[in-house]
Amino acid sequence: MGKLKSDYSVYVSFGGTKIRLPVNPEEIEIKYPTSHKTYDVLGKGEIIVPRKPSLNVVSWECFFPGNTGAPYVNGGAKAPDRYVKLFRNAWEKKQKCRLIIARSGLYDTNMRCIISDFETTDKGGEPKDVYYSVEFTEYRDYAPKTVSVITPPAASSEPVQISVEKEREVESPVLRVGAPVIVNGDYCYDSYGSKPHGTANNLRTTVTRIVTGNPYPVHVGSYGWVLESQLQIVG
Repeated sequence: MGKLKSDYSVYVSFGGTKIRLPVNPEEIEIKYPTSHKTYDVLGKGEIIVPRKPSLNVVSWECFFPGNTGAPYVNGGAKAPDRYVKLFRNAWEKKQKCRLIIARSGLYDTNMRCIISDFETTDKGGEPKDVYYSVEFTEYRDYAPKTVSVITPPAASSEPVQISVEKEREVESPVLRVGAPVIVNGDYCYDSYGSKPHGTANNLRTTVTRIVTGNPYPVHVGSYGWVLESQLQIVG
């Protein structure tokens, strides 16, 4: 998460319309979340599987001034209703925008995004000003890549060139609580192997508990405790 208090300008491009915020927000919050996954793995305890960063989120609270000639208002400011219409229309229609934060002497932010939240508030004693809060969420293209096949002329002996999308990394399934499994063999009353009370034959269920150090460390469904070697993890 990053917070900003400095000399800067904020622009939002709505298709062919680009605006500069009439009043700079006092504080801008920028979140850089991740989608890493944690699992409880037999014999290792808790592990983390790193994944690509999640979508960035930028948000702030500010106001559109009714008095556009005030000294704290940026040049070229328009009436509040113009900004409200642009923001609200983009939010309702899920319009793709571009957010640009130009910082003086620091790094800039240039992010393709959508408006994921927008609210306005009227405050007593300030009838011409429109207070608002807005949240932008990063937008990433998700259309599948196409395969291009370039066929040379019939008389040519050159090989056909094929461009394909790079194969994505596939995560191997791990033994963890909640993992779907197929069970074969006897399941026991407790993790010490007491009183076997049932036999599984290609039983499809899930892992509900894992303990470390006991002879039968894995509990499945509502059945009982089994050996790790009795399990086949369903990918």
